[in-house]
Amino acid sequence: MAPTKTLDLSRVQLVASDLDGTLIVGGFNAGKISPRTVSALHAIENKGLRIIFASGRPTRTMIHAVDQAEGLSNLLCICCNGAQILDSHTRTIIKKFSIPSDHVRAIIKQVKTVLGPHVFMAAESDVHYKSERGFDEQCGKFMQGKPILVDDDPIEGFLKKPCSEEEDTVENLLLTHRTWPASQLYEFLQTQVFADPKWKSMIHLTFSSSHFVEICAAGVSKASALAYLCSKLDVDPNNLIAFGDMPNDIEMLKFAGIAVAMGNAHENVKAIADLTTETNEEDGVAVVLEKIVQL
Repeated sequence: MAPTKTLDLSRVQLVASDLDGTLIVGGFNAGKISPRTVSALHAIENKGLRIIFASGRPTRTMIHAVDQAEGLSNLLCICCNGAQILDSHTRTIIKKFSIPSDHVRAIIKQVKTVLGPHVFMAAESDVHYKSERGFDEQCGKFMQGKPILVDDDPIEGFLKKPCSEEEDTVENLLLTHRTWPASQLYEFLQTQVFADPKWKSMIHLTFSSSHFVEICAAGVSKASALAYLCSKLDVDPNNLIAFGDMPNDIEMLKFAGIAVAMGNAHENVKAIADLTTETNEEDGVAVVLEKIVQL
């Protein structure tokens, strides 16, 4: 563990951690929390600190991680990169930050106009997962669960509740390219598809894996959800420690009083962190949490 500046871990009141590539060991959306890390999480809670899981995962796959935490009593979960907040006990979404419907229509139209058949889309809509068939074929093994297919009309399919004419909310749009990795698609979306300044007031782009790019409403991120929860919990962000490994964690790490990058983190994440711990495979989160418990 290599700190880049002197840090006061004794001030920590709130712990926020990304999941895949950070807290969890194993493949994207399919790994496990190690026994050492589970033990460290419970020790942190027993010390009186609150814990938040902050992930790009939707609520339906967040539950798997909640179950692995083995009964944490005060766990809160940020899902869809900040667009949903889950109560882990009632397993209900207690807050949503949705993309306005007219923005959803504009985003899909713009993407399809520029990229046409080279890109496939999916949406996390409340508790529903909807996608074009091409997205499911390319990314389905990472998504856990079968989607509602919307090939006939993705715009209306994403915005309608299943078997209903009622409008559904969309918290997260996912995009995958036939041949490009997420980093290349992200760059093209930033510089070509959404280059017009008007889009900055409509969308927030990020990616957390090599498989797809994620779009939330403007201003929505793990950091914005943490700001909301810090206010509700009456915790100064300076007393928040956050752990992450990918670009979708950067805003969260900048928001936190203490930012910890994993040893396996993206270089852009390490560049803004206060501390780099061991890799997720080496229980890097537990290494730091154990130090806090001992204070």
